[in-house]
Amino acid sequence: MGIRIGSTVINCADLDAMTRFWSAALALAPSSADPGDDFRVLRGDRANLSLQRSRTPVTARDQMHLDLYTDDQEGEVARLTALGARRVEHVTDDPEDDYVILADPEQNLFCVCVKPTEVVEGKG
Repeated sequence: MGIRIGSTVINCADLDAMTRFWSAALALAPSSADPGDDFRVLRGDRANLSLQRSRTPVTARDQMHLDLYTDDQEGEVARLTALGARRVEHVTDDPEDDYVILADPEQNLFCVCVKPTEVVEGKG
């Protein structure tokens, strides 16, 4: 087996709030909901996302972000903002690179990118 991405890790202060947000946003199931957790893996069919409680204030926001692909950008942006994300900017400088920058409840940035269904399903 070659190397692959197993999980992207996000440092956070409020593990429970971030678990609720990212689990609902990406239809992932948390490995645990124990209030004493310092680390949780949110598991899904296609990806894992890990959350790690930070013992110090989380800084350097732009060191990591996720690109989320969809063929329904407007619908997904609406759904994610209803879950607690904040809209930052819609970037359309390049007609082949259309994305909306959002911030999760702890202001970590991520992008919702327009991608055709074929790419979303791994066919393109």
